[in-house]
Amino acid sequence: FPHSKQVGNYLVGKMINKGSFAKVMEGLHIPTGEKVAIKVIDKRKAKQDSYVLKNMKRETQIHQMIKHPNVVRLYETLETDNSYYMVMELCLGGDLLDRICDKKRLTETEVRRYTRQILSAVEHLHCQGIVHRDLKIENFLLDENNNIKIVDFGLSNTAKFEGLSQELLHTQCGSPAYAAPELLAHRKYGPKVDIWSIGVSTFAMLTGTLPFTVEPFNIKQLHQKMLIGEISPIPSDISPGAVHFMQSLLEPDPAKRPGVKEAIKDKWLNEGFTRKILNAATYENR
Repeated sequence: FPHSKQVGNYLVGKMINKGSFAKVMEGLHIPTGEKVAIKVIDKRKAKQDSYVLKNMKRETQIHQMIKHPNVVRLYETLETDNSYYMVMELCLGGDLLDRICDKKRLTETEVRRYTRQILSAVEHLHCQGIVHRDLKIENFLLDENNNIKIVDFGLSNTAKFEGLSQELLHTQCGSPAYAAPELLAHRKYGPKVDIWSIGVSTFAMLTGTLPFTVEPFNIKQLHQKMLIGEISPIPSDISPGAVHFMQSLLEPDPAKRPGVKEAIKDKWLNEGFTRKILNAATYENR
């Protein structure tokens, strides 16, 4: 295993991708020979940003609580003088963004399968009092069996840690193109922001475009389009059931938008599946 250094029981190999203060490397767990992904966070860069530092701690706390087949596992966190290392499950299938770029659009059968897995994971998070807040196609990785693995809990907030339970969380988060209108309006919000983001992601998978497109940084115009439901054109070969499902998730009023348990029961989503979507209660967290 070609590597540049060793940290704890891991060899650190080649870079998989890079963000502003973190990079993700391939790693090898020496005792078992298992390949892993290692997120390396530069302490110097993180220290300049108190938000990052706070989130870093929160991300690991939240992430280690979660065990679900469609959420990337966080195995352990290590710390050296210069860096934090988050050792995670390695997903070699790329992400949904790559998949959509390759194929231009995904079939309804594929989208149904992916969306069921995403909703199963999100139901599990919501049952734990966790709102992800940054669900987007880049954060849906694929493993070698073409199963969804949700990643990146940097923005997620757990009502439990904050002692708020179902209280609505009052901060601005996420990528504007996927953010629910109540987030863009700086209103109070709850778990249904994740449902909106899943609606945007489903739209992207089915059409190859985003439902609301504006000039970059024109948040006001973006918000306006969402409120009046000015959605990008939907190709005519997409079934009415799929269109109805997407539109139900892209309901601008959170009070009328379905929660995860309701979304999971959608008729189109369950076509061709005899099993109900796995219930959150099936998964034991550590």
